[in-house]
Amino acid sequence: MLHFGCAIGALLGALVLLVTGYSDPLEGLRAPSTLVAVHLTTIGWLSLLMLGALYQFVPVITNTKLYSQRLPLAGLCFIGAGLAAMLLGFHDLGGADVQQALWLPIGGSLVLIGFVLGGADIAITIWNIRPLPLHAAFVAASLVFLLATALLGIALALNFVLPQRPDFLLRLSGSGVSLHLAAGLGGWFTLTVMGVSYRLLSMFMLAPDEPRRSTYAALILTAGGLALLIVNGLVQLEGGPVAVWVTRIGVAATGAGVICYLADIVEFYRSRSRKLLELNSVTAAIALGVLALSILIGLVLTPLGLLGQYAAAVGYLFLFGGLTGLGLSQLYKIVPFMTWLEVFGKKLGKGPVPRVQDLVKESRAKPWFMLYFATTAIASLAIGAESRTLFQAAVAAQLLATIAIVVELWRARH
Repeated sequence: MLHFGCAIGALLGALVLLVTGYSDPLEGLRAPSTLVAVHLTTIGWLSLLMLGALYQFVPVITNTKLYSQRLPLAGLCFIGAGLAAMLLGFHDLGGADVQQALWLPIGGSLVLIGFVLGGADIAITIWNIRPLPLHAAFVAASLVFLLATALLGIALALNFVLPQRPDFLLRLSGSGVSLHLAAGLGGWFTLTVMGVSYRLLSMFMLAPDEPRRSTYAALILTAGGLALLIVNGLVQLEGGPVAVWVTRIGVAATGAGVICYLADIVEFYRSRSRKLLELNSVTAAIALGVLALSILIGLVLTPLGLLGQYAAAVGYLFLFGGLTGLGLSQLYKIVPFMTWLEVFGKKLGKGPVPRVQDLVKESRAKPWFMLYFATTAIASLAIGAESRTLFQAAVAAQLLATIAIVVELWRARH
C-alpha cells in the first residue's frame, strides 16, 4: 500500500506539471522540463505501481511467500531518493552546468539500486519455485528489461557530465533514447502488464486461465522481438551493419505477440463465469483497447516516416490512456480487495462479513473513469494538433478525474 500511495502522489504531481505548463510535450520529448514529467510518470507512478503489484501478486502467481519483506521498503527508499535527484538534474539541465547535471547519473544509480533490490526479491521468489509458471515467466522477462532500461538511462545521463565522453556514449546519445524507450515501455511495462493481467483478469472475472498456445506465443514473440530490436540497435551503435530486415522482424514479432495477448484477453471476457462485469473489468477493457490502438497507430506511422512527428501524441496515449488507465482500473479492485483481506479475512466463517464490492460505490466512480479516458484521448489529439490551450484544458479535466478516482480509493481503504 505504501508503494501505491507514493505512486499515486507521483501521478498527481506529473499531471500538475502538465497543467501548469512547466512540462510541455509540444516542446519535444527531449526537453528537460518534459523529461521531468516523463520520469515522474514512468518511474514514480508506473514503476512503483507495478513493483507494489508484483510484491502482492507474485506470491499469488507462484503460490509461495515473498522472499523478503524488508527489501521492498529498502528499494522504495532508494528509488524515491534517486528519482528526486534525477528530477533535480533534469530541472537544472538547461543551465548546462556539469555540477548540476551530476545529479542525473547519481539519481539514476540510486534508482538502479532500488530496482535491483526489488527485482532481486521478486526474482528469487520466482526462482525458488522452478519450473516457472507461465505467468511468472512474463514477470521474469520484464525484470531483465527493467535492468536494461536503468543501465541505458544511466549511460545516457553520463553524456551530460563526463568532460571526455567515450565514442560509445556519444553514439548512444542519439539512437540510444529509442532503445531506452523500447526497453522501458515495451519490455518492463508491457510484459509486466501482460503477466499480471493474465492472473488478475481471470481471477476477477472467474475465467479459465490455463495457458494456451497463444499465451506462449505472446511471451516468446513479444520478449524476443523487443530483445532483437535492442540488440540490433546496440550492434549498430558499435559500427555493425545496418540490417533493416532485422528491425522489421523485431517489430513484426512484437506486434504479433501483442495480438496474441489481446486474443487471450478477449477469450477471458468471452468465457468468463461472472457475466455482470464489475467496473474494474470494464475500465480494464477500455484501457487495453487504448493500448492496442496506440500500438497500432505507431505501427502505421512508422513505415510512413511520421512516427517522429507524432511520437509525443502516441506516447501520451500509451502512457496515460493505456498504462495509467489500466493501473487506475486495477487499483479500484486491488485496494478494496487488500483492505477486505486485512480487516475481514480473519473473520470469515465466524459471522457476517461484507463483500469486497461493498467497500466501493461503482455508480459514483464510473463517471470519473469515463471522464478520465475521454480527456486523455482529447489531450493526445491536442498534442498531435499542436494546440497547447486545448491540451492544458484537457489535462486539467484529466487531473480532476484522477483526484476523484483517488478519493474513491481512499474511501474504499478507510
